[in-house]
Amino acid sequence: MAAIEKGNYLSFSDNNTELKTIQYWQKHNQDVLKGDIINETDRNTAITKNCIIKVNQTSCNDFSDSTDQLKHRARHINYWKTELERALSDIDVEINVLESLRQQLKYVKQIQIAIDILRIPEYINEECLNLRRNRMETDAIYDEPQDALFNEAVLIENIKRIHKDSLREIENQIKMNMAAKNTLERDWSNKHLAFKYETINSELKTKSENVKTSGTTRLCEGQSDVQSWEHFTQSGLEQFKSAIKKSEELRIKINAVLINTARDLRSQDIRVNKALSDRIARTEQVKTELENQLKLTLGKITETENILETLHEEILKVSQRVQVAQTRLNTKHIRPNVENCREGSLFGLIDEVRDLNNSMTLLQNRMLETQKLRADLIHNRSKIENEIIVKKKSLYIDNERCLFIRSHYQSAEKLCGF
Repeated sequence: MAAIEKGNYLSFSDNNTELKTIQYWQKHNQDVLKGDIINETDRNTAITKNCIIKVNQTSCNDFSDSTDQLKHRARHINYWKTELERALSDIDVEINVLESLRQQLKYVKQIQIAIDILRIPEYINEECLNLRRNRMETDAIYDEPQDALFNEAVLIENIKRIHKDSLREIENQIKMNMAAKNTLERDWSNKHLAFKYETINSELKTKSENVKTSGTTRLCEGQSDVQSWEHFTQSGLEQFKSAIKKSEELRIKINAVLINTARDLRSQDIRVNKALSDRIARTEQVKTELENQLKLTLGKITETENILETLHEEILKVSQRVQVAQTRLNTKHIRPNVENCREGSLFGLIDEVRDLNNSMTLLQNRMLETQKLRADLIHNRSKIENEIIVKKKSLYIDNERCLFIRSHYQSAEKLCGF
């Protein structure tokens, strides 16, 4: 054995040629029994367990952080989505209010008389002016009612222009509101989808059915950052707030315009009616005076005709007396010879004929004067009668036509378009 341990081989022919030594056998056994793979396995197992714990902890932490981030993002999106919903609700209310106001202005502005409130005062004004053009002769003057009606016509034209401009402003403002609303709706729609996706992500678990095996792990080009994302929504809300502010200011302005124009129209209507009433009262007074004057004139004509008849009778009497006196003188002149004497009776007859001729001339002159006066009275009667007709026509136009038409003047509430 010592020889063997020392490596001294005995010579047993060629059968020992391929045998290994004891040292090799011992070393081999030691190598097999050494257990390096076991230790390596133990070390690998320990490292793997630590790695699994670390990975599990890291993935759980990352999953928890991602879930929290997704939930925070979802809440952030939901906050702005709620703000957009509130803004959309406000802009819808404002658009409806403006649309109602626009319909008010259209109600004031439309052409058809049945639904055109402003057209009714315009028609009344035009009708009154046309009626007053039919006044006769001396009453066809530019008086206080005529001036008030012209001022009313100018006022109506100005109000029509103001309503037209206001309607244009409202339509432009509605366009601005709709643009702001469209911006908010697009942003809300995007945030609605984003909130949906973020909510799905935040609720996603490892055992969810729709988990993908692979996905994008790099940032895409064109993505916004949080600052630009918030700035976009805030810009839309600022546009909405600006539109709402301008819209509210415009509504206040339009309401003031409607109230002021209605008040101006009603005030002018009162002035026109007062001018017409004063004119009617004055015309009535003049007509009454003319009727009294006509009665007096008719009385004077009757009196003058009676005087003419008396004068005619007196002239006839004087003419007869002249004939008698003249006959007496003629008879005196045919006395024969010395009997044809210039005695007192002859001179008396001559004086009587002269006096009667003077009386005849005086009566004839009075007859001419009275006849001329009667003609003047008759002419004056015709003139007064014509003036009474003129005044009655003016009273009919102003009182029974103009005031009657103006009684249909719209109330201030209707003139505002309500």
